[in-house]
Amino acid sequence: MADPAVTIEGGWVRAVPPGYVNTAAYLTIKNPGASAVRVTGATATVAESVGPMITTEKKVNGQTVMGMEFVKELTIPAKGQLVLEPGGDHLMLMGLKKRLNEGDKVTLILNIEPGASRLEITLPVSRQQPAR
Repeated sequence: MADPAVTIEGGWVRAVPPGYVNTAAYLTIKNPGASAVRVTGATATVAESVGPMITTEKKVNGQTVMGMEFVKELTIPAKGQLVLEPGGDHLMLMGLKKRLNEGDKVTLILNIEPGASRLEITLPVSRQQPAR
């Protein structure tokens, strides 16, 4: 069975102020294949680790509390897409080894299953989402 081919659109990594050791990567992953695929992790030379994170919403004492939670994988549905965006699901880059300044580039290697595929992408660093 051939590995499903996914494509990436509109990716970027958030620039953070001095002293911050974590940031996030945002992108849209499109899956033209007939079956779902999963992002099971990623690596980047600029960070100690990269992990998939989802945004959660819970009711506490009648109030909605937003939070974030690491997950083992993010699923891209068959013939669908997964949008990783500010305020939503994203890839968290933890333990930054250097400050990421606006205009820098970050290379991520995404682990895609099934098939143990690795997809290398280079994303710009920006304070806000670049115009498409």
